[in-house]
Amino acid sequence: MKNRSKWRFAVDSGGTFTDVVGLDPSGTFHSLKILSRSSACDDPSIEGIRRMMGIGPEALLPEDEIQGIRFGTTVATNALLEQKGCKVALLVTEGFADLLEIGYQSRPEIFSLCIRKPDPLYSSVYEIGERIDRQGTVIRPLDENMIGAAIRQLRADNADAVAIVFMHSWINPAHELYCAEKLMEAGISTVYLSHQTVNLIKIVSRGQSTMVDAYLSTVLARYLQGITNHTGTIPVDFMQSNGVLAGQENFTGRNAILSGPAGGVVAVAALARERDLKGVIGFDMGGTSTDVSRYEGTYEKVYERTIADIPLQAEMLDIVTVAAGGGSILNFDGQKMTAGPQSAGAVPGPACYGFGGPLTVTDANLMTGRLIPDYFPRTFGTDGTSSLNREIVKKKFSDLADEINAAMKTDLTPEQVALGFLRIANEKMALAINEISVSRGFDVRSYGLVCFGGAGGQHACSIATLLDIDTIFIHPLSSVMSAYGIGLAKRAWSMARTVLHPYTGDRHQGLVTLYEEIEGALIEKNIREHVPYTIKRELDLRPQGAESFLTVEYHSYEKTVELFNRQYRRLFGFQPETAQIEIVNVRTEIRESGEFLLPFQKKSACEPKETHRAYSDIYYPEGVRNAPVLHMESMPVLEKIQGPAFVIDNNVTLLIDPGFEAVKDDTGIISIKRLTVGKKPLHRQSSRPDPVLLEVFNNLFMSVATEMGITLQNTAFSVNIKERLDFSCAVFDAEANLVANAPHIPVHLGSMADTVRALVEDKTVSLKPGDAYVANSPYRGGSHLPDLTVICPVFSEGGEVIFFTAARGHHSDIGGTTPGSMPPSASHIDEEGVLMENLLIVRGGEFREEKLRNVLSDHTCPARNISERLHDFRAQIAACRKGMKELNRLIQHHGRETVVAYMRFIQENAEYAVQQSLGKFLKDSPVFHSAFEDCLDDGTPIRVAITITAGEHPPETVAVSIDFTGTGEAHTNDNLNAPESVVRSAVLYVMRCLINTEIPLNSGCLKPVRIVIPEGSLLKPVYPMPVASGNVETSQRIVDVLLGAFGVAAASQGTMNNLLFEVQGEHPYYETIAGGSGAMDGCPGASGVQVHMTNTRMTDPEILECRHPGVMLERFTLRRGSGGKGLFEGGSGVVREIRFLKPATVSIISERRESAPYGMQGGSGGKKGRNRFRRANGSVRELKHREVMSAERGDSIIIETPGGGGWGRISS
Repeated sequence: MKNRSKWRFAVDSGGTFTDVVGLDPSGTFHSLKILSRSSACDDPSIEGIRRMMGIGPEALLPEDEIQGIRFGTTVATNALLEQKGCKVALLVTEGFADLLEIGYQSRPEIFSLCIRKPDPLYSSVYEIGERIDRQGTVIRPLDENMIGAAIRQLRADNADAVAIVFMHSWINPAHELYCAEKLMEAGISTVYLSHQTVNLIKIVSRGQSTMVDAYLSTVLARYLQGITNHTGTIPVDFMQSNGVLAGQENFTGRNAILSGPAGGVVAVAALARERDLKGVIGFDMGGTSTDVSRYEGTYEKVYERTIADIPLQAEMLDIVTVAAGGGSILNFDGQKMTAGPQSAGAVPGPACYGFGGPLTVTDANLMTGRLIPDYFPRTFGTDGTSSLNREIVKKKFSDLADEINAAMKTDLTPEQVALGFLRIANEKMALAINEISVSRGFDVRSYGLVCFGGAGGQHACSIATLLDIDTIFIHPLSSVMSAYGIGLAKRAWSMARTVLHPYTGDRHQGLVTLYEEIEGALIEKNIREHVPYTIKRELDLRPQGAESFLTVEYHSYEKTVELFNRQYRRLFGFQPETAQIEIVNVRTEIRESGEFLLPFQKKSACEPKETHRAYSDIYYPEGVRNAPVLHMESMPVLEKIQGPAFVIDNNVTLLIDPGFEAVKDDTGIISIKRLTVGKKPLHRQSSRPDPVLLEVFNNLFMSVATEMGITLQNTAFSVNIKERLDFSCAVFDAEANLVANAPHIPVHLGSMADTVRALVEDKTVSLKPGDAYVANSPYRGGSHLPDLTVICPVFSEGGEVIFFTAARGHHSDIGGTTPGSMPPSASHIDEEGVLMENLLIVRGGEFREEKLRNVLSDHTCPARNISERLHDFRAQIAACRKGMKELNRLIQHHGRETVVAYMRFIQENAEYAVQQSLGKFLKDSPVFHSAFEDCLDDGTPIRVAITITAGEHPPETVAVSIDFTGTGEAHTNDNLNAPESVVRSAVLYVMRCLINTEIPLNSGCLKPVRIVIPEGSLLKPVYPMPVASGNVETSQRIVDVLLGAFGVAAASQGTMNNLLFEVQGEHPYYETIAGGSGAMDGCPGASGVQVHMTNTRMTDPEILECRHPGVMLERFTLRRGSGGKGLFEGGSGVVREIRFLKPATVSIISERRESAPYGMQGGSGGKKGRNRFRRANGSVRELKHREVMSAERGDSIIIETPGGGGWGRISS
């Protein structure tokens, strides 16, 4: 390496440690770790540099001895997560004051009755009268009076920053710029404009990105000023989430979120290039979580990401984080052992730290000998001078082993318990790696695994075995890998601009001018004279009508189309027609050439005489092994080290397992090769479940269902499945019991088992290998006709059915009298579309397309767009086959008996969890009884009586009867009837919500539950009674009644507020609208959120208007005050007003317009919803809860959704 005259530094400031990598003037690398929080210094990054240079703690950094410093920091991330930003005011288009608070209206955890939404980042909001349409035309001039009033109030509020977010400013920023000018004239200088933050369509994520930059502005300003105070004129740069560097002037909050982890990805990519590897997986295991990434020649990036429940538009490296790290807390729930997701953090930390912390993965490594206290610094314990406390760990594992053995009738040793927890953690991390590789069509078996982070070395061989990866790489700087990567990164500037045009050859050529305009601005602003740089151009392309896009490099038109088709085909299994491709955004990046840190090279040194210093015992499932302990520095070059063995340095403990061989090359990089194919894990056969395997198989079965869902989403053709994610995939045992369900839509949860059971019980069906069936009958397990379920039997080698896989998807149309197959009123099921019962669609590998076409078209109200239906059927078949493949893989790896046994065991575990939860209602009584009744808006009662009995040996004998006797009769003149399977789904949803822990969602949840539904009632319709509204509306009221009987929560809005319209000349549009959730003891209701049986996302307002130019969204705000009063208030509903610019047919299907959501424990009810229709002449008509109308140009529909009920009487 060429000698350099000055030091160069790269720093990664993490939550626990700050890592520093330095390159001295002679070209020698140095590294150190320092605690990020210490009273001994004011800035650990500067202190680390001082120590490395050997200067005093108070000395200024010598500007003449340092070439430059690069920083990665968590300051922005921490401020966002802890909500410690500055005081921000928001100026927004009139009618959208609460848009950023409502967001996309979906709730983050579908089974949490206490819905936690992030607080708005702004402290005040001001609506400004103005409007620009989707084409950039001003249709409502800026209201000068409203601007003036806002400025006067802003002065009084004394806000630190102002964010301006106007509709369609991405295409015409004139109003934002004028507003900013007025603010500047008034002396308000810290102003953030959404079009300058992200010049892309989607006001919600663009607006949130602008808010984040404004909210973090003073935090970053203080941080940057502190750095400047120490560095003076030394050149400094800062790492961004997209893997490139920015100067102080361009370093913003939203681009700093993944600052440190991005450095690790850059270092992993550099190692892959140096070794000429086909692809690598980055595995960064820290104390709280593990970050995984994939690199195969180019960086994987994402352009939208949700951080702290805030949707952002920002270019970021694609890093998947799993809640499994050294600090993951170990638990036992009475049957099952779990690792995480909760973490002990740095304080109190793992039990072995001696600060009173719980058992963690780190403690399991210590207990099994994978960590050696003698090689850790003595900085632990209350005195700060102790080593890791092995005795505390032994005592805690011994106590936990006793608890597990007593509960499970096992005889596990403390070491076996610790090994079990390690296996659970390893399986979770391996599944995260599958998510970024196998699930996206990449085979990782030919990849290398690059391990780094404080805990990665203890788990590397186990992870490689689980993934069938043959080679592991450990870099000499693995303990400071992110800092090293920050030193390798380059300065770059990028810009994106939304286009939204069909992609043709002429349009492609016309983009050159746009690229040159963007690049010219970037170069003029950022590139210094005589500095070499490269330019990278990219396009975001998608099929017309789709929401998501793929990013490809810009070449010739033909090559660009080829790249897009290749990437699309790999992900989705087919390619769209070229004529239907749309340009979404253009992207360009200007990147400086040159190096800051060259790739690490180890200085030559004399070969050490000692090869190891000691031996240490390590526990494996097969027994104890005595392993040599080598220091990384003294490990001989090119000598093969057979496992088991330890390789350690000051910050890393690397474990080489038996069956692996390690070699260190002359650069100091250690390569670990897998010599033998991993043995099948040892299983203790028993009639009782193993607490370790119970959690392992729970995760494995869930991963099968998840992989099925990914396959379905990737291969589906319709927007409804691919974009809105209105589908569910599941695995069933031979008796059609649900084993694992990857839930997206709660109303699907319990009903799919009934559909599979109907196939099993159908005597006219002869199941054969390779078969696929489709069904949607609401009388035999279906929810409503558009929800079509494809079912595939899985056979053993002996020809016996052992499993089923099923995929249910909401098709956008299956026939009926109205587009979308959801007429507001119907008296016969045929009016809602085509009904299918166990229709064979694949036999002998042949897709029976002609038969399907005939069924879909030979109907009084045939299906529309049959080609799209067939595409989605193929996708569902592909999903089921993916499930079959994964189940067969599990059998090959674990054995059929074990897999089948644990299908039964995890159902028993779910049953036990429900019994424990129900037992809490009993308290000290043998019986709990409660009844509750509510009415639909037409007066039809829904009544339930709940009786919980303890039995002889609770909780194992706890049972519950849920009796709907007294519910109103079935409807023959409308479709509010709810199929029995939907009732089961609602009961299963409530059972799962009552359990305040993660459990497998399966048929076991309903085993202690007896459901009684009277014949002839609204909840047990028979052919030919229609059901479309019952699936979406009555299902919500069933949940409210059940929660009312249990007494756990006030009523939520109790409706989905279904809005359907078809504008003249456009495709139909359907949405469900959020409302208020009910309050519960200790938790107020959430506002503007989807509740209970649905969780679909709302289309972004700008996207809505671009897709449907015949409408304009006039208002989308919270209906403040609509939540019920109480000790804990109910959440507020929303107000949504849509104006029609062309004639349209409009339908509304809603409830809670006559019957208000109830309050609980003295809390008042939420306000009823309201539907209104405003004519262009200003006249307003009140609408019924279910109505169809014709709209003319200028007419509007106004929907005010219900609030949630309040909880608890307010004391006088």
